[in-house]
Amino acid sequence: MSDIISNAPAADAARSPSPQQPRRKLRWWQWALIALGALIVISLIGSALGGGGSDDAEASRTSTPAAVQEATEAVAAEPDTTVAVPEVVGMTVAEARAQLEAGGLTLKVGVGMGEDWLVVTQAPVGGQKAEPGSEVSVIAEAPEPVYSLAQQNAISKARSYLALTGFSRTGLIGQLEFEGFSTEDATFGADNAGADWNAEAAEKAKSYLDMTSFSRDGLYDQLAFEGFTDPEIQFGLTAVGY
Repeated sequence: MSDIISNAPAADAARSPSPQQPRRKLRWWQWALIALGALIVISLIGSALGGGGSDDAEASRTSTPAAVQEATEAVAAEPDTTVAVPEVVGMTVAEARAQLEAGGLTLKVGVGMGEDWLVVTQAPVGGQKAEPGSEVSVIAEAPEPVYSLAQQNAISKARSYLALTGFSRTGLIGQLEFEGFSTEDATFGADNAGADWNAEAAEKAKSYLDMTSFSRDGLYDQLAFEGFTDPEIQFGLTAVGY
């Protein structure tokens, strides 16, 4: 009995759990290794996912249907037969014609435009493409006349006389010669003063009738004496009522 009682504390001691050992804390370099490993794993997963998507997108972008590719190649294979339209604005009509014909094109000008007229517009414009043999339409203007000083003065003097009274062509030339102009310059001045000789005959006939009475034949003779032609005299007589 005493043995049993004496052994009880030993049995109780054997049944009681041993005290728990404290856990060991990780050192700083162990935490660093764990973090580095986690970063490597995350990087590998991201590369795998992103690389696959990029490959798919690249394949989608670079893939071209066969029909579209064949059509593109067919268009690229067609030769370009067009020619560039030269710029002819500022040239004379004659120069523009030569330039266009040298390029395989033709010139189309309006009625009455001279070969020395200057091109002011064209269609198609310079630089555009056109088929060989195409027409290039142009609009041209007459060049500004270049007058000598004597010619300019003759024109100015002729206009001043026409503003005073009616003159026939021959009468105006004679008046300018009286002013000292050469026959050539006087003729040039009379022809370029912008006179309407029929209107001048009518004005002269009226001025005579304003001064005195004239018969038709008498007025005819007076206008003939002034140098008017028969058609001009007839116009003048009709204008005043004869």
